[in-house]
Amino acid sequence: MLRLLNGLFGLFGYEWVLDTTPYEPQASSPRTDEGWDDLYQHNPRYILRKKVS
Repeated sequence: MLRLLNGLFGLFGYEWVLDTTPYEPQASSPRTDEGWDDLYQHNPRYILRKKVS
């Protein structure tokens, strides 16, 4: 799927790459915490960047 997206966005000079910045969970109130933050730290994240020639 990522190859398809990179092919499409590559027509415009962009590409999706793996985001390697460390994940920092946001502080939230225990009352409003729905438990979704623990899922995000284990999933790969991607960012859209300009292609390097």
